[in-house]
Amino acid sequence: MLRHIIIFFFMFSGCALPKKKLFVKNKTYLEYTEEYKSCTGRGVLDSKGELKGKLLFSFKSQRDSTFLEFADILGRKSLLIWITPSSITARNLMENKQYNQEDIINIFPLLTILKPSDMTKMFWGVEPEYKKNLKDLPRTITKNIELSFDKKRSNYNGKTIGGVEFYNRQTMESVLIDFKSRKMNVEDINMKKFWRLLNY
Repeated sequence: MLRHIIIFFFMFSGCALPKKKLFVKNKTYLEYTEEYKSCTGRGVLDSKGELKGKLLFSFKSQRDSTFLEFADILGRKSLLIWITPSSITARNLMENKQYNQEDIINIFPLLTILKPSDMTKMFWGVEPEYKKNLKDLPRTITKNIELSFDKKRSNYNGKTIGGVEFYNRQTMESVLIDFKSRKMNVEDINMKKFWRLLNY
């Protein structure tokens, strides 16, 4: 009888104890770049505004620089973008035209609140601390802007950005970014050859 009471006690105690939840901390941009040398992936950009429609894109990011290659739904290359910590340059392959940073902001209004360094963090899957950038913008702009990040569980511990949604209520401009794949690499990428693609 005593044996049964002891067994019942331990069974009841085991059921009564709260289950521990496994919490995995999301990695920071610094942690990713210390562990991996580069990051590559693909996605889809859907925008409404000066740039309308859907574009497929691939990206290659190494440390603090990112190269983007956009193509239409037929697979024709249309736009190349190079991002450094302090600047963004682009080349329109269809029109054989070079864009400066101001031109690119008109095409991608998302850049009104995200700095170039924030963009690279985003491609690495890390949500940038963009809210501090809002202090430098007029209230008339920030009150109409919505920006959200959708995070998904990744193979690299924690969650990484799976999608980005930008909307400007005043101009009716919107940008949706859907990351289809992202891979962290321990190998370096020869970024110089991609930089040469932006030069005439």
